[in-house]
Amino acid sequence: DFWRASGLRREPDRLRLRVLDPALRARVGGLGDIHAPFDQLAALALPARRVFIVENKQTGLAFDDLPGAVVLMARGYAVDRLHELPWLRAADAVHYWGDLDTHGLAILGHLRGHLPQVRSLLMDEATLLTHRALWVTEPQPHRADAIEYLDTAEQALYRDLRGDRWGVRVRLEQERVGWDVAWAKIRSMASG
Repeated sequence: DFWRASGLRREPDRLRLRVLDPALRARVGGLGDIHAPFDQLAALALPARRVFIVENKQTGLAFDDLPGAVVLMARGYAVDRLHELPWLRAADAVHYWGDLDTHGLAILGHLRGHLPQVRSLLMDEATLLTHRALWVTEPQPHRADAIEYLDTAEQALYRDLRGDRWGVRVRLEQERVGWDVAWAKIRSMASG
């Protein structure tokens, strides 16, 4: 490969996270927005009680302070290493919020294959139907007939999206959900 042939070091896998709790920020030198090599973040002693994983960077940047919480962002399908973070595995709750389309549900299933405790956030039929005016078209739906590790409702939603139940290749991008609606749901999950 190029890196071996040239003698150059391959760039490390990096992860971006925001520390949403002032007490947790104090444990990492006051840093609130961290983009660092994955292995270094895995070595942090970060006693987060609640972890939010969001598909898009803009959504992660919109989060405000929440006690005991961190948000990881912009991994897309590259969620397979997240289970290597000891502090994430030890969290009381882990939530995933991605685009409400076939690929977002596939990422949820993939993540849950590594972290079975993951709960979806705003990735349900009610959220989809409530935001009908904000739908766009999914360019290339996921090809699988079913996705492993989705619960019954998530699997039905995946089938309905693939089957064009509500229209051709319906998609609700995460960042189109009104932040007031999203933040109210996030705060209620964080307090419950």
